[in-house]
Amino acid sequence: MIVRLALACGLIAATVAIQAFFMSAGLSAFRQAEKRREDVLVRYPTFVTVAWVIYLIIPIIVDVGLWAAFYYVSQALPSLEDALYFSTVTFTTVGYGDIVLGKDWRQVATFEAVNGWIIFGWATALMMAVIQRLYFRADNEARPGAHGE
Repeated sequence: MIVRLALACGLIAATVAIQAFFMSAGLSAFRQAEKRREDVLVRYPTFVTVAWVIYLIIPIIVDVGLWAAFYYVSQALPSLEDALYFSTVTFTTVGYGDIVLGKDWRQVATFEAVNGWIIFGWATALMMAVIQRLYFRADNEARPGAHGE
């Protein structure tokens, strides 16, 4: 049991690293766009928002796949399809319960659910940060003192 939980903690660390990498790369690209293509951001904020949300789904798919691979390789679930489905339902904290892990593995699933909760909260915060920059840019720039005045 301790080994499984330690592996679950390792998976949480890996998913946080994946999310951090995508966040850093995405925000860097966004900052570059603010400098070089601000006109696109101002004219097409909805398109940029949709692209950002889709971009943030990519690391979540990778995270779910990592957990699924763990369940499949560890033989906690009989097929990769079952592992992917179970991992998706668990990571999103939906938890349908139509596929469950054996008694020895149940605690590991709670770690994945907590991991998903953390990652989705982080992704939501990133979405809101970009939305604020896109839609409230004029408000921030019009305020006295917004640029150190």
